[in-house]
Amino acid sequence: MYFKGLLKPLLWIGLVILGVLALLALFIRYEGFQYWAAYTDKGFAHPLPLETAYPITEANRQTTCSSGDFKVLTFNVEYGSDLIEASAARFNKGSTGGALPWSVRAPEIRERINGYAPDLIGFQETHTDKDIATILSVVDYSVLSYHMGGFEYGDAALAYKAARFEVLDKGQLWLGPNPDLPMSYGFKPLAMIRYVNWAVLKEKSSGFTFMFINTHFDNASGNKDPSAILFYERITQLAKGLPMIVTGDFNTTGDSERYRRIIGADKPVQLLQNTYVLAGQPKVAPALNPDKRIDHIFAGGPCHAKADHWIIDPQPLKKGERMSDHLPILADVQFTP
Repeated sequence: MYFKGLLKPLLWIGLVILGVLALLALFIRYEGFQYWAAYTDKGFAHPLPLETAYPITEANRQTTCSSGDFKVLTFNVEYGSDLIEASAARFNKGSTGGALPWSVRAPEIRERINGYAPDLIGFQETHTDKDIATILSVVDYSVLSYHMGGFEYGDAALAYKAARFEVLDKGQLWLGPNPDLPMSYGFKPLAMIRYVNWAVLKEKSSGFTFMFINTHFDNASGNKDPSAILFYERITQLAKGLPMIVTGDFNTTGDSERYRRIIGADKPVQLLQNTYVLAGQPKVAPALNPDKRIDHIFAGGPCHAKADHWIIDPQPLKKGERMSDHLPILADVQFTP
C-alpha cells in the first residue's frame, strides 16, 4: 500500500519533468536563449551601412579611391583554441583530428605571420582574443570578433594594423534564417553557428575608406548554398558604393556554381574579383589553384582594385607537421581611381 500511494505523486513528478524538458527543448530549438540575450543584453546585430553612407562621386573619386598598398592575409588556423586543446586532452586523448595541439603550433604560426607582416588579417577557427594573442602582437594589431559579456566567439575574427587604420563602423551578420539575431542557428539544424564579420576602416594616412570583411561558411551543403545567397544579397551589394576587401574560408572552390553566386559572376556587373585573377593568375601547382581551394581573398567596389602579388604558402611546420589543414593565402591589394 505504501508504494501504491507513492505511484501517483511519482507519476506527476515524472510528467512535470517531461514537460519542463519539452519546454526547454522548444526554447532551445526556437532560439529562445538568443532572443533573450538580444532583448536583455547585446541587442540585435548592428545594421550594415547603407550603400550611400560613404559616397564616392566623380568629383571626389580621385581622392576617395586612392589607397596605399594593403598586404592581406586569410588563414584558417584549424582549432586555434586553448579550450579545444584542453577538451581534446580530457575527452579524446589529446586528438583534434590530426592537428598538433594549439600550444605546440601557435609559436610557429606567430613567427610565420610576423614574416608576412600583413596589414589586414582574416582568421577562421580562432576562439578568444587570448588565443589570437598567442599568434599576433596585440600591440601592433587590433582584433574584432563577436563578444557578448564574457563570452567570445572568434570563428571569423579579423585583425588590422592599429597604427594604420581607424574603425568607423563594425558588426556581424549571422549566416542563417535569422541573420540579424546574434548567435542564431544556421540554415541546417544542429550545424555550427557561423557569421560574417565586417568593419568599415579608414586608412589614416590617406583617408581612404573601405569595408573589410571576413567569414567562415559552414561545411555542410545545406548551409553553404543559402549562405552564398545571403552573402551576396547583404554584403556584395554594398560593393556598389564602397570599396571592399573580403577574406574567408568559404568552403567553396573557385570552379563551383556557388562561388559564382558569391562574387556575382552572372550579374551585369561582377562585384567581387578574386585577387588571384587581379594578380594575373600567377603560376602555381594545380592543387594550389583557387579552383581547387576553399579559402579566398576578394576585392571589389566602385574603385579600381588591383593585386600586385598573390601567394599561397604550402610550407609545413619546421619538423614537417602540418601547420593547419588550410594554407595561408596572401595578396597585395591597392585601389585607384
